Amino acid sequence: MMWQLWLTGLIGVWLIISPWVYSFTSNAGAMWNSVIFGIIVLILAIWSAAAQKNNHS
Repeated sequence: MMWQLWLTGLIGVWLIISPWVYSFTSNAGAMWNSVIFGIIVLILAIWSAAAQKNNHS
């Protein structure tokens, strides 16, 4: 199950950096949508990994 959390974290990072990779930073709405949802996904992945680690300890 840990691989799923890593994959989710990578998707969050990808959402954060994708506006610059695909050069859509001039579209402010799309850029901020991608960055904010990327941060949310990354935070939730980290939170889930920490919760899972505490459950196995």
